[in-house]
Amino acid sequence: MSDIGPVFERIYVCLEACKAAFANTCRPLIGLDACFLKGEYGGQLIAAVGKDGNNQMIPIAYAVVEAETKDSWQWFLDLLLEDLNNVQQKQYAFISDQQKGLVPAIANIGAHVEHRLCVKHLYGNWKKKVS
Repeated sequence: MSDIGPVFERIYVCLEACKAAFANTCRPLIGLDACFLKGEYGGQLIAAVGKDGNNQMIPIAYAVVEAETKDSWQWFLDLLLEDLNNVQQKQYAFISDQQKGLVPAIANIGAHVEHRLCVKHLYGNWKKKVS
């Protein structure tokens, strides 16, 4: 608690229907991304999504955090894997761009997950460097 009273820090949401849809229709590939919240309070929205057999995105979980840091990503991934391991025991592969804090947070998870970088983002970064 701060001097001004309670302060909102984070919220994590993983709906049971979304977990079930992911478990029953999606490959064990999870996309991770974040975006800025540009409202009065700021922060970041981070999300995990899967793709079903029809190539439609299935939201798995999302969170509002104070900033995109290793700590906030670690917190999100710990909760996500806890939720998913309660649904089914699988090895997961994560795909993302090179977001601040995400790469070291995934490295902390351990050997039961894979991490790959999004080719679209790799190409965009490469194109900027060689242009």
